[in-house]
Amino acid sequence: MNSSTDFQKSKNIIENKEIQNGETEGKMQLTDIRELIDHAEAIVFDIGNVLIAFAWEEYIQSLGFDEETCEHVADAMFRNKDWDAGDSGLVTTQEWLNLFIENDPAYETQIRYTFENFGKSIVPYEFTRPWTMGLRQKKSLYFLSNYSEEMFRQSKEQLDFLGYFNGGVFSWEEKCMKPDDEIYRILLKRYHLVPEKCVFFDDRIENVEGARRAGMKAVLFHTDIPLQLLKY
Repeated sequence: MNSSTDFQKSKNIIENKEIQNGETEGKMQLTDIRELIDHAEAIVFDIGNVLIAFAWEEYIQSLGFDEETCEHVADAMFRNKDWDAGDSGLVTTQEWLNLFIENDPAYETQIRYTFENFGKSIVPYEFTRPWTMGLRQKKSLYFLSNYSEEMFRQSKEQLDFLGYFNGGVFSWEEKCMKPDDEIYRILLKRYHLVPEKCVFFDDRIENVEGARRAGMKAVLFHTDIPLQLLKY
């Protein structure tokens, strides 16, 4: 798949979700975001749909399933509340797969096949490296992400840019997820961060609000932010 095409598709998906969720009202002006960054000591990023596109729809379509099968698999896995079970770290990988299969046993073969390679749904944005590398010259960088162990195992090659971050927290390792207050406290305490000196980017408003409760400056992310910051 062409990376520029993947990027545009994923950008459209995210923007559509923001509109559907009524989240565009929370967007900040670029000048305000730049000012927050300038005064921060640390920048904290969500990963999915911030630094990478979680392009699961394109991934399913690439598997050669017919349209009906794609819908069944999507409902059993990616559009199902059981997705959070993996991110929570409270089930094993096998237990997680079993939950998906139980959601639609008639499609067990297709669900297993999808699960085996779903790390391919992770597509880094073209702006990720230039944006974060530019910030890295002046700020400390951290991540705070709801992410499953199995997804990390399958996608760690795409996440190699995290190697030059100063640290971060994955939900599966801590057995708690955003927007739970505890996961923000874990990040702040582990890396001795001053909340008021942190700027947090996340694409979900509830996670932004969680960061604000923890005392952090927080921005509801959309892909125009890094694109515009890199332009000027």
